[in-house]
Amino acid sequence: MNNIILGLLASSAFVMHSAYAVGNKDFAPLEQLIEKTKTQTKLQSGTAIALVQDGKVLYQGYFGYADIKARQKVQPDTVFYIASATKPFTAFATLLLEQQNKLSTNTSLQQMFADTQFRGVDVSKISIKQLLTHQSGLDNQPLVWATAYSGIHTPASLKALVAGSYPDAESKTGQFNYSNVGYNILSTWLDQQSDLSWQQQLQTLIFTPLQMQHSSTLVSEAKRKNWMLAKPYSAMSPNPAQELYLQKTDRTMHAAGGMLATAPDLAKFLIAQMQDGNSVFPETVIKKAQQTEVVTDSNYNDFKRSGYAWGWYSGDYKGERMLHHFGSFAGFHAHLSFIPEKNIGLVVLNNEDFLSGHVTNLIADYSYGLLLNEANIKTKVAARFDDLWVKAAGLPKAVLKEQQKIQGRTFQLSLPAAAYVGTYRHPQLGDIQLTLTDKQQPQLQWGELQTVATGYDQPDAIRLGWVPNSGEIANFKLDGKKVTSLSFNEMTFQKIN
Repeated sequence: MNNIILGLLASSAFVMHSAYAVGNKDFAPLEQLIEKTKTQTKLQSGTAIALVQDGKVLYQGYFGYADIKARQKVQPDTVFYIASATKPFTAFATLLLEQQNKLSTNTSLQQMFADTQFRGVDVSKISIKQLLTHQSGLDNQPLVWATAYSGIHTPASLKALVAGSYPDAESKTGQFNYSNVGYNILSTWLDQQSDLSWQQQLQTLIFTPLQMQHSSTLVSEAKRKNWMLAKPYSAMSPNPAQELYLQKTDRTMHAAGGMLATAPDLAKFLIAQMQDGNSVFPETVIKKAQQTEVVTDSNYNDFKRSGYAWGWYSGDYKGERMLHHFGSFAGFHAHLSFIPEKNIGLVVLNNEDFLSGHVTNLIADYSYGLLLNEANIKTKVAARFDDLWVKAAGLPKAVLKEQQKIQGRTFQLSLPAAAYVGTYRHPQLGDIQLTLTDKQQPQLQWGELQTVATGYDQPDAIRLGWVPNSGEIANFKLDGKKVTSLSFNEMTFQKIN
C-alpha cells in the first residue's frame, strides 16, 4: 500500500515555539508552513522540533496534538516513541562498555553463545561490531517479530530463537544489510551475561549522565510517572484522527527500537556527540561511534547514505558530512541528525507514520539550509511544501481505493471456516488464537497483536493486518479435511486443537 500511495507523494494546528527569530535566523516561515500543512492535510497529529548549534538548543517548535481525542497539545515534555532511532543509543552504550573493559566488540558470536549450536552459519566470523553495523549476514524474522511485535518471549525462548538465525538471502557476512537482527542478538546476550539489562545499561550509561529526565526504555515507567505520551496516528488510516490499536508495551520495547523520549532530551544526546572533548563521554568513544565501518549506497528522501558507523548512517548533506538515524513504526516517525564539523544537529519527532516523514524532510531542508546560509532557502522550501500539499490532497482517495481492494478480495478456503478455528502453536513464538467474527471472518490474536483477516487470491491463504496499514500473507496447510498449520514470514505455527 505504501508503494501505491508514495506515487501520490500523504481543526487548526496548534503551535508552541521558543521564538520566531533566533538572532538573525528566522523560523517564522517554517512554522507557518508546518501549520498550513496540518490544516491543508487535516493532519492533527503532533510534531516536536529541537535544533541545536554550538552546544545549545537554538530553536524549539511544538505543533499539533499528542492526543487528538483529548485535545492534548504537544509540549516540550511530550514523550514520543522513537523506534529505530534507538540504535545509536544501543551502539553507543556498547562502545562505553568496551571502553570500561566490560566487553570487546571483536567478540565473536561463537564466543558469545559458546553453548549454542548454530546451523548453516560460521559464527566464528561474526563479531559484535558486525552485529551493530549490519554486516552479520544473518536474518532472523522470528526473533524480530517476537521482540518488536508479539511481545511473547522469555530469556530461554530468545536464546533458542538466536540459535535459529540463518544466512541472509540478500547479503553475506561483511556486507551491509539493515535490519533489527544484530541488535536483538546482542541484547539477548547482554541480558544473559550481565547484571544489568540492555534497558538498565542505557539508563546508567547515557540517560543519567545527560540528565535525560523524560527518556525511558519502559512504557510502564512513563505511565507510572504520568508522562505525556504521544498517541500513534497514520495519514494512511481510513480515519487519520483515530489512534492506532497497536501501541508499545514493555514486552515490545527492544534494543533495536525501544526508547521513549522528548525532543529536548534527544537534543542533549546530539549535543554530547559534538562537544569536542567537553562531553561527559570519553572523546575516544565519541570518535569511534562516528567512524564509518561499512560502505552503503542508498538514499532516504534528501539524505545520502554512503556509509554506516555505530548506529549512524553517514553521507553528504548540503555539502557536509552528516550522521543520522531515523525511526519508523506504526504511528511514529523520528529523526536524529547532526553535522559534526558545523556543530549543528536536529531532532524531529512525530506521532504519525507516513506523511510526517515527508514533512520532516522539509523541516530538515529549511533548518539546515538556514544555519548553513543556503541561498533562497525560504523560497525553495516553500515551493517544496506547495508540491507536498498537492500530492497529499490525493492521499484520502488512494487510501480508500486500497482499502476497497483489500476488503474486496474473497476467501478461497478449502474447508468450512469453522475448520480453521483453534490454537496454533510455535515452540518459541507462543500461541495464535483463531476465532470467527459474526460475519465468519477469521480473527487472530497473537500476544500484543490482533487482526481480522481478509481474503487473498490463493487457495487457503489469508491476509493478516497485524501492523496497521501493512499486511502479511499467511498460508494454511491441510491434511485431507484437517488444518494442520499456519505459516507466514518464515514462521510456522502448528494447529494443536
